[in-house]
Amino acid sequence: MEPAFAPDGSWLAFVSNRPMKPGGKSIEATYNGGPQKGGNIWRVDRRGNGWGEPVRLSDAVNTNTTTFAPSVTGDGSVWFMTTDTKTGKFRLFRSQYRDGAYALAQPLPFSDGTASDVDPAVAADESFVIFGSGRVPKRSIDLFIAFRTGDGWSDPQSMGGGVNSPGSDAEPRLSPDHRTLYFSSERVLPITFPRTQSQASADLARMQSWDNGNYNIWSLSLAPWLDARR
Repeated sequence: MEPAFAPDGSWLAFVSNRPMKPGGKSIEATYNGGPQKGGNIWRVDRRGNGWGEPVRLSDAVNTNTTTFAPSVTGDGSVWFMTTDTKTGKFRLFRSQYRDGAYALAQPLPFSDGTASDVDPAVAADESFVIFGSGRVPKRSIDLFIAFRTGDGWSDPQSMGGGVNSPGSDAEPRLSPDHRTLYFSSERVLPITFPRTQSQASADLARMQSWDNGNYNIWSLSLAPWLDARR
């Protein structure tokens, strides 16, 4: 699950609870208050018109059994989420790829484990990252954005009420040019009154097909945030 292409399309990172080694047991873990299926990050390389064999990333990345939501940068480094050893909440980590190996994953400075931070979507040049979070001023899981500032990062800012809904907004993904955001949301379209019978029929048909409060995929332009940083 949670596939993430390298920016050049040459390989794919994904999460699996398959055994870490041949003949082993499927990965299990405890999080969100109880036993769950666990996960580690794997890599599969493009081979012509097909694919190679999946390879589990090293223990420098997969430090435990709750390693999820990879996002791959231009130099092959990997961002992901995993549980904090003290609070049990998810927080964001990064493992630097250099000289054919991954360095031990380090937590991002703005993700300290006091609130759940999930699903990083990082630009290929690591100039910005969008992620879901339960931090203030969240209403559920909301989307936040942080920008690279020299050797550090800006404080994450909520993407606001025009993006975040009263329900959960999560699983962000970036378009190849990083100008469009795709994400999942529990939002529903508002209904206004008064309305005609034909409008009511259209609203009912929409609610019976997709507008039911379950997750759907939405998109928006990132131009307001990116252009403001130029």
